[in-house]
Parts: sequence; structure tokens; C-alpha cells
Amino acid sequence: MDDKWDQQERRRYIRIEKHFIITYRDNDDPSVMIEVSQLKNISMGGMCCVTARRYAPSTRMNIELKTPYVSKPVPLTGTVLDSTEKVPGIIYETRLVFDRLDNQAEFVLNKIVGLFSRMVKEKNDNEQA
Repeated sequence: MDDKWDQQERRRYIRIEKHFIITYRDNDDPSVMIEVSQLKNISMGGMCCVTARRYAPSTRMNIELKTPYVSKPVPLTGTVLDSTEKVPGIIYETRLVFDRLDNQAEFVLNKIVGLFSRMVKEKNDNEQA
């Protein structure tokens, strides 16, 4: 059996690969707000994003997700699971698990995940037809 299939089956939430823009702040150093970064993938449970430095596991972060679906950034909070260096000293992929989602964040994430998972399913169905 394919390892990638096994990994996807173990996931609690559907994960979509969508490159929205985010800003983020390390709760340990709230004076420094990273203005622009890119989301790699997202689910109702967490996300993976590009960061400019490595973050230690358990680092708490505030994130603002910018989407074309709502006029204001959606605030999210999360805890770093791990941060992997992709380009030495420049680019890291940081995985976070979300803390409790407020109503707005839950609504927007449900809409985003639902919309893009339907689009992927329709594309796959059309390719198989």
C-alpha cells in the first residue's frame, strides 16, 4: 500500500494545498510582526507555512490569514509542532496545530477547505471520466 495514502488516511482533517498570504507573530516576542509569508497548506486542525527562521516546538504564534473571501484578516492562534529548514538560513517550513478556533475562524476555514476539496474532487472525477 502507498505510504502517502496511509498518511492521508490517518489525518483527522482534510488538508488543502492553497497558498494564501499570512502574517504571523511569535507570542514570546510580540513586538516583531512578520509582514508577509506564504501558507503552504491548511486544515481545520492546523497549517504549514513558510517562515524566515526556525521556531522551536511548542512556540505559540498569532497568525492573520488573508483570503479573498472576507475583507479583514482572519486571526488564528497556534502552537508550533516543528520547523524544518528548506533553504539554509533563509526558508523554513513550520507546522502548527491550531488552538481553539473562534466562530469567524471556524466559519472561514470550513468554507475554504470545503470549496477547495470539492474543486479537487471534481477535477479528479473529470480526469477519470
